[in-house]
Amino acid sequence: MKHIYKLLLAATLLGSCQTDGSQTDLNINRNPNELFLNTTPHKKMIVDVDMCTDVDDACALRIATALDDDGIIDLQGVAFSVNGPNNLDALRGFLLHEGKPDVLIGKSAVANPPEESPYWDLMAEYSDGKVNSCEAVKMYRKILAESDTPVDIVTTGYTTNIECLLKSEPDEYSGLTGQELVKRKCGQLYVVGATYPEGRCNNIWFAPAARTAADYISKHWPYPILFFTNDVGGLLVCGAGLQQVDTERKDIVTRALYAFGTDTGRLAWDPFGVWCAGYACGKINRLGFKRVNIFIDTETGRNTFADATDGKHFVIYPLCDNKNYYNAMMDHLLIKKAKL
Repeated sequence: MKHIYKLLLAATLLGSCQTDGSQTDLNINRNPNELFLNTTPHKKMIVDVDMCTDVDDACALRIATALDDDGIIDLQGVAFSVNGPNNLDALRGFLLHEGKPDVLIGKSAVANPPEESPYWDLMAEYSDGKVNSCEAVKMYRKILAESDTPVDIVTTGYTTNIECLLKSEPDEYSGLTGQELVKRKCGQLYVVGATYPEGRCNNIWFAPAARTAADYISKHWPYPILFFTNDVGGLLVCGAGLQQVDTERKDIVTRALYAFGTDTGRLAWDPFGVWCAGYACGKINRLGFKRVNIFIDTETGRNTFADATDGKHFVIYPLCDNKNYYNAMMDHLLIKKAKL
């Protein structure tokens, strides 16, 4: 009888060891050399922001929450790639204002500059002080390990958290390394940053750690990265329509825009990236793709793209000459969620 009991116990324990959901390979049938443009409704997404050096991140997060409302995405978490005295409370306040209290918050894994923002204080006014945050890599690993569908990631700031995720070791959420977890659970990685065909972009060169991070992920991310280069999004404007409607400055995004010092909207690097990623660069986004290889000078932060038929990554280019089309589409999402 004792022998049978031991066999049953061993079988039970073995079964429990095999139920680690992070071990499931969600990408088993995926082509590792092509983009993974997931248009499934409610696809899971993590947005990684700096949200301090500019105010376009605030517009980008508003677009993310609007897409979540519409069932286009399921916003799982928001990570910071910078630290600051009240940035976590600011993000908590923003998410509460947007009706997303359960979205996880990730604290930057690296102390990148500048550690201050002209609109963190006003956003923190909306916080309840109950910041559901953890270290960004822990947040990533938890979401990925527990997911039963691929998780898209959009970075609108430094890619330092992504580098740390790739280098992470097994923990309480998964027995896999970061590289293994990413390969099994991540969908498409969208990166807002770099200049085509060459140049310098804030998200790569401004913080020294961002230079080495961008270089590292470009070489070690297991799938093609889609870059939203600043020569595309930087020509668009987001928020001007909201400011024209919200003349009394009641909405949190409107207030952030004015606190940053603009009354005519802001260049749309980050909002454009989140809007396109949300719709998986579908027909509504009117984009083309070019296969490339990227090279990053880790000393200067300068990047160079080389067009290549067998390139490891991709850049976008607009198929629509009417910039107002893109501006209007983004502003529509900003306005529909505004509390006026």
